Amino acid sequence: MSLVFTGGVALAYTVGVVGIHRWSVWRRRSKAENYPPLDWLDFDTVLSGAWPMPQERVRLKGVAPREGGPPPRCLSVPPPAGREAAHALLVRLTQGERLEGAALEAAGFSGGEARWLSGVSERVEAPVALLGRLQSQAPVSAAEAYLVEWLSLRHLVTPLNVEWQVYASKRRLSVAIRRFGDVPALYFARAHASSLLGFTQSVLDDLGRAVFFAREAPFYVEAALAMPFVQELRPPLARACQEAKSRNDGDDEERLDAASDQE
Repeated sequence: MSLVFTGGVALAYTVGVVGIHRWSVWRRRSKAENYPPLDWLDFDTVLSGAWPMPQERVRLKGVAPREGGPPPRCLSVPPPAGREAAHALLVRLTQGERLEGAALEAAGFSGGEARWLSGVSERVEAPVALLGRLQSQAPVSAAEAYLVEWLSLRHLVTPLNVEWQVYASKRRLSVAIRRFGDVPALYFARAHASSLLGFTQSVLDDLGRAVFFAREAPFYVEAALAMPFVQELRPPLARACQEAKSRNDGDDEERLDAASDQE
């Protein structure tokens, strides 16, 4: 009888501790409205090995990706002559359409590029299978390391394993940062991991790093400005992002005015 009583008390204590912790995590995440921009997928990073990135600032145009966020910068400029079909396929990829390697190769992508892009297109219909293949070997690029963590944090985390998954993700991201350098997407993924436990200050730290190392790229500027708490908790970051957005918008207006004058 005493063993049953002791076991019951121990079980109740464990359930209570876990319940209090989960309630605390839920409360912190609710205050931050669940950090919605951290679910976005940075296609400029994911497509970096297969499609050129414009060096200049460009007006973002096109359809927003399925996962949210601004249109990818790399797809917001007209494609090179003869690559229109390839550009159209990448736009379809961002919308969640499944693409076959043969179609991608026919559009001019190499075998390795086609395999990568076809895999990325599986993120909607078969994310766990895609993740399993990616995790079968060490990542060979920052884009691959980033996609692994994005998939892991979206599809492997449950209320029962959240601490372990966050710890494992951050550990892998630390290794990736040491290997590939200060890649903004890796810091963005680490911010996502911190958000799952409601660690808002850690989210802000890594979000600021992402903005800085991305040289104020629109994806990260827009993500920071979309956070409901950045203005209140990290005013310098909010000001920097607002100024960057104004510069981007101003550059757009200057280019439009110049085009009008030429006409």
